[in-house]
Amino acid sequence: MRAVVASLMVLSASSLAQQAEVGFADAEIKPWSGDVEVGVALSRGNTESTAVRSNAELNQELERFRNKYFIQTLFQRNSTEDSVTGEKNDYTTGQRIGLTGQSNYKFWQSDSSLFGRAHYLNDRFGAFREQMSVAAGYANRLYSEGENYLDFETGPGMAYDKPSEGESNSGLIWYAAANFEYHFSATSKFKQTLEYNVSLDGHNTSYVSRSAITAQINNQLALRLSVNVKYDSDVAADKKSTDSETAATVVYSF
Repeated sequence: MRAVVASLMVLSASSLAQQAEVGFADAEIKPWSGDVEVGVALSRGNTESTAVRSNAELNQELERFRNKYFIQTLFQRNSTEDSVTGEKNDYTTGQRIGLTGQSNYKFWQSDSSLFGRAHYLNDRFGAFREQMSVAAGYANRLYSEGENYLDFETGPGMAYDKPSEGESNSGLIWYAAANFEYHFSATSKFKQTLEYNVSLDGHNTSYVSRSAITAQINNQLALRLSVNVKYDSDVAADKKSTDSETAATVVYSF
């Protein structure tokens, strides 16, 4: 975890230095953009539960650098009542936090870039309690038209997995990802992210898919329907390889 957290701190410090370097040299460049989404589900009656899901995505587009940061959280708590004693028992059924930081150095007058990426996931009730990875390699913006784009990136890296049961492991991986965003109109868009961590030495191989449709309500507020799928190849016998999550959330964009 220390290596990944340190990598995230280096990426953050690097982005601040890059922004200071650019300064006001190009007033047309909007350094920061992104959105924050929050969804809450409450159940009351025979079964009481509270679930809060939030994601934050920050993008920084500079003259020579493209940086992005992604934060995801999930917290769910259920409450049951003992029919005999009437006592309420509260217990947590979901608790997850994920952090990702990436910086791309763009080649001059080219859609190609070099990237460095660090990722950390802590999932208390998942097949893996902790997952961490760092990767670096080559990226290319294969398609760009207005706000629409398709990015592809790939390169080697290192990963660490700590399962809910059993021994942790680490090893070499090959990372590959694709990011696609398409705007149907000025008020609606579709975004698809695919990420692969392929183990090169026989350990866990993971796959993540994030799909989202966003409809703008006004300049800053929107509604989003998203489907997230995560697959791990090497899980314990009592765990499922695939986790999926469907959510409707309110989004604040800036």
